Amino acid sequence: MTANAKQAEFIGYGSLIHAWRNEIKFTLGMVSQDTGIPKERLSDLEEGHEKPTWIELEKLAKEFSVGIRDLLPFEDDRRQGVVILRESESRKFDQSRAGALQYTYACKAMTSTLPNFKPVELLLHLTDKNEVVNNRGHFFHQFTQVLRGGAVGFVWEWDGEKIYEEFVEGDSWIIPGFVPHGFWSPDPDKLGRILAITFGQQLASGDARQELSLISPQNAHRIVDDQSDYYTS
Repeated sequence: MTANAKQAEFIGYGSLIHAWRNEIKFTLGMVSQDTGIPKERLSDLEEGHEKPTWIELEKLAKEFSVGIRDLLPFEDDRRQGVVILRESESRKFDQSRAGALQYTYACKAMTSTLPNFKPVELLLHLTDKNEVVNNRGHFFHQFTQVLRGGAVGFVWEWDGEKIYEEFVEGDSWIIPGFVPHGFWSPDPDKLGRILAITFGQQLASGDARQELSLISPQNAHRIVDDQSDYYTS
């Protein structure tokens, strides 16, 4: 591989390292002295000839007072502008709850360019709604649609009550984030399948989660419901 090819391969890292070093006006020598990374190595990293190790990224992030994520370049996983996943390549796995096989998952096409969009197909093994073990409700919202096959039962929890509904092929519904829910197959002779697409907006991004962690869980509720004055009289 030529030096130019290597530069093209790792220049994303190098550009970020240089940009953050430039922001704090440090020379290569200053960064080398503080981090222990040889000056020649730093020069190779900035020019994109070499890929930084995770330890080096940790040292540089501390030096520049940034998060490690700020030193990671965007990586486009598309090919010719799209992402294609063949059924034969789809990862499939079972999930048991309370000792019983409840779902078989099949991953669908996902991409780092749209990280808040996660589709999976579920085969529903339970045929008794009383055996369904609900999840706790997940961070993302969810679009759900019944695929070709048997009917689908849906149970969710709202205001301390379990609510049951049945759907047929083509029916769809939205489950907002943090609503506990589960699924079953009402027809034991024809198991149901659903397409479940979880999705989020800016709240699901790393920046929003970091900011919420700085606010702390104890204060997060004040963002949407704070009727008190900012001081105690």
